[in-house]
Amino acid sequence: MTALLTRAALTDGGRRISLHLADQDHQALILILSHQQGQAPEDEGLLREVSTLGVLSCGTDTDQEDGGRRRWVLTDLAG
Repeated sequence: MTALLTRAALTDGGRRISLHLADQDHQALILILSHQQGQAPEDEGLLREVSTLGVLSCGTDTDQEDGGRRRWVLTDLAG
C-alpha cells in the first residue's frame, strides 16, 4: 500500500514527499503528501487498485495550506 501511494505521489512532479503513519485501536493510517503546488493528476485508478487490497478506507484530497495532494489508506492491523 505504501509503495502504491508513494509511486502515485512521485507522479505529481514534486521534489519532496512526506510519509505519515499512525496507529490506533488495531488500525493503521498511511498518509503520503506530495509537496507539489498546482494540479495533481486524478487518482481513480490508484484508489481502485488500493481498495482491492482489503483496506477499510482510502482516498485523496488537496492540501490547501501546504499545497500538493494527500493520498491515504486506513487498514486493519488485527488479523
